[in-house]
Amino acid sequence: MEKQHQYLKEIGYKVVQTKTMNKWRGMLILNIKSGFNVIDTYTDEKGLHKIILEKNLIN
Repeated sequence: MEKQHQYLKEIGYKVVQTKTMNKWRGMLILNIKSGFNVIDTYTDEKGLHKIILEKNLIN
């Protein structure tokens, strides 16, 4: 993930976003520990609850 984010910074991205679900807690925890913030939640067309996370790549 660190290499991916470094690459995104190098090519001009300022923010990266990802989505996950509460049932994938390992991914949720990894994202939060890696600097992501929960910015929104929603229920998709199948009735599944999704969590949107975002990380600012500019220090």
